[in-house]
Amino acid sequence: MLPDLAAAIRNNDLFLLYQPQVTADGRNLVAAEALVRWRDPERGIVPPDQFVQLAERNGLIDQLGSWVLEHACREAASWTGVTVAVNVSPLQFRRPDFVAFVTHTVREAGLDFRRLEIEITESAYFDDPDRAEEALRELRALGIRIALDDFGTGYSSLSYMRRLPLDKIKIDKSFITEIGHVDGAAIVQAVVALARALGLKVTAEGVETVEQQRFLRACGCHFLQGYLFSKPVPAIDLVNIAEDLKKAL
Repeated sequence: MLPDLAAAIRNNDLFLLYQPQVTADGRNLVAAEALVRWRDPERGIVPPDQFVQLAERNGLIDQLGSWVLEHACREAASWTGVTVAVNVSPLQFRRPDFVAFVTHTVREAGLDFRRLEIEITESAYFDDPDRAEEALRELRALGIRIALDDFGTGYSSLSYMRRLPLDKIKIDKSFITEIGHVDGAAIVQAVVALARALGLKVTAEGVETVEQQRFLRACGCHFLQGYLFSKPVPAIDLVNIAEDLKKAL
């Protein structure tokens, strides 16, 4: 599979889908997370969980991540008022010229820096905390937003909320599925309250039911993402989703 993946990156046999992020009331589309897919002639559509880790283990993640960022910025440049969120692998984040690369990519695409959100996981911080903080501050100085993804699944997320220059945290979907239980609901409430106290925005991932939406809205969660609102779709469909959200009121 590895040689095929390398060829797919070179030959643009990848494509992006976008999962909408909406305001907690479900009325407005505010952002969309870029999700990569691989169109293979023999395997069909290959989901990212079958090739992203392969890329990380075999030195292809930089090429893959660069492809995603370049194409996401290029497609998002034509959107109106909607931010594009792009996941960055810890390995990609460690490259010395990462900030320069992002800066060049965004400018080449003609995208407003304020309409790019970089999603990182806490492992991006492990190897060189000082350099990581410096890189994030440089990106934020350009207007790029920084989100801590998969919040709650690691070991040191609370300290990162205080130290890293973040704009947002994303509560992992594993916590959202537990909202129906007393302990799960209490954890989500506490996380949202803490984030808001620190001046951070909060996105809940994996929202699938109206009951979850109501609970999260009552907690003060700012944005929601999940199949309740939309599955990942091609960029061209985002306009229709934005219109449908308003019609559903």
